Amino acid sequence: SDLFRTVSAAHAGPLVIKNNFYLERGPYDIISVLDENADGKPYVVKGPVIDCFDPQLPVLTAKTVYPGEQSLLYDLSRVPDRSKPRVLAAASRNYEQHATANTFSFVAKSPEDTQNSMRVLLPSRPVDIVVTDSKGQRVLDLQTSWDASSNTLYLGFANSPDGIKVDLKW
Repeated sequence: SDLFRTVSAAHAGPLVIKNNFYLERGPYDIISVLDENADGKPYVVKGPVIDCFDPQLPVLTAKTVYPGEQSLLYDLSRVPDRSKPRVLAAASRNYEQHATANTFSFVAKSPEDTQNSMRVLLPSRPVDIVVTDSKGQRVLDLQTSWDASSNTLYLGFANSPDGIKVDLKW
């Protein structure tokens, strides 16, 4: 057919027909597995990865994407200089980021009546987590969990367009 002649003339190598699309951009993997052909195999990504489509932003050792599904993953093995604290994934824009030898702070801003979910890379487990609103009052609905395998902290709290201040110490 014309398609095979075009591929051959371009010296692009053999035409491979598969049931998935995989795109790597920086630390992100974008995957879509089609359910429109005879190949019903899932696509498996080895971790550690953060599942950005899961509201809890879990760190997974592997992610299986089945036909008819899509996935957006943050590959932790592609994070440069893992000794520096940074927000890896968040449902907010983060401002005023400051880091010292044992602290990291920033202000997270997002629309009101939405829930923030974020995963933060830290050099070690935090010993103090202080999250306050724009009036300096401690956020009461704070959810936290530490993933020792990736040195990442999960934070969940109600968003505010006025900003939520996050202060972490390890």
